[in-house]
Amino acid sequence: MESMNSADSDVGSNTKIDLKRGRFICAIENFSIDHVDFKPCGQFVSYGEGYFCDVNKLCKECDERKHSMQSVQTFNFKLETDFEENHYFSLHIEPACCYDESEGCISVKLKFHELGDFEVMALCKFSILNAEGKEEYKSVICVKRFDENNDSYCHHVNINIIDLLDRKSMLLPNGRLTLCFEMFYLINFDLNSFYVSKWTHIDKQLNMFLNDMTRMLDSSKFYDCKIKVGNHEMKVHKCILTARSEVFRSTLENKDTEHELDIIEINDFNWVVVKKMVDYLYTGEIPTIKYIAFEMFEIAEKYKVEGLKLIATGSLLGSLDVSNVCKYLEKSEIHSIEILKEFCIAYIYFNVKEVVKSKEWRKIVNFYPSLLERIFNLTADLD
Repeated sequence: MESMNSADSDVGSNTKIDLKRGRFICAIENFSIDHVDFKPCGQFVSYGEGYFCDVNKLCKECDERKHSMQSVQTFNFKLETDFEENHYFSLHIEPACCYDESEGCISVKLKFHELGDFEVMALCKFSILNAEGKEEYKSVICVKRFDENNDSYCHHVNINIIDLLDRKSMLLPNGRLTLCFEMFYLINFDLNSFYVSKWTHIDKQLNMFLNDMTRMLDSSKFYDCKIKVGNHEMKVHKCILTARSEVFRSTLENKDTEHELDIIEINDFNWVVVKKMVDYLYTGEIPTIKYIAFEMFEIAEKYKVEGLKLIATGSLLGSLDVSNVCKYLEKSEIHSIEILKEFCIAYIYFNVKEVVKSKEWRKIVNFYPSLLERIFNLTADLD
């Protein structure tokens, strides 16, 4: 296993990014194609609201029959870390059902063990190795975060049953199925440090407090400041703004008026982005920002709202794909989002044949030689 090191990041209290890389092989001997030869009965089940038995929701009899046909293989591995604690993960592999006569899948469950207070962020790739050691049926999973309360992820490696049968000597040499699992991962980069995530247990008292803060923002009573964005405005409280943002604190402290209503005009971000930032300042929570994640990062950076920067970074990591990875890589370089940069480079490594066909790739080639060198070095196993 290897490490990818970058300079200190300005996201997450200057946390140094130490991205590990591991490649793990799982060989299943005497793999039987009969294991995937399962079809639901398709009958209507009257229990509850009623449903038809299919691959997504089996009846009790089919579920029992499916499990009796499957032989789960478990592979355990140790993670390389820089901590005294040992961390392990396992892959539970079971041939799954056929979707139809030609399509099926192999079910793989990734599970981390005894994480405790640690977190793992992982970019994963699954593939089947043929008799020549080349990858087929590759699938890449965008960055996932794991902790003690969310320690596993299930993935289906889709396969063509007809292809598997026709090329049995290549894909199943001597009856052996070889699954390759490769992972870039980061341990203990704590995205929960500054905000309440969906996995965090919120006790009754804290929940009441968050509700009170929301009502405070929604109410027009006792406000002493306004934020204006074009034709929109919201009534806010200086004590909240100054406590949550040093930029707002500096702005309001430098105001000449003491008794008149303070007005803060924001012209470089749209209303939706500003409103979501203010919501976060009051509650520490924010709804999904998938489609405006960069704008949320930029406004959080301008007003020095560190927790919001982390949320935006997490949203970007979770939405990486071939179509946006070059754009994300460029933005990560411009804004020095080191963790996003490292995972973008790793994602391009996993999907280099697809990414180099995109128009955005030409921009990386022409204007970012240092990033291009990093990618080439990783691809050549020199990094």
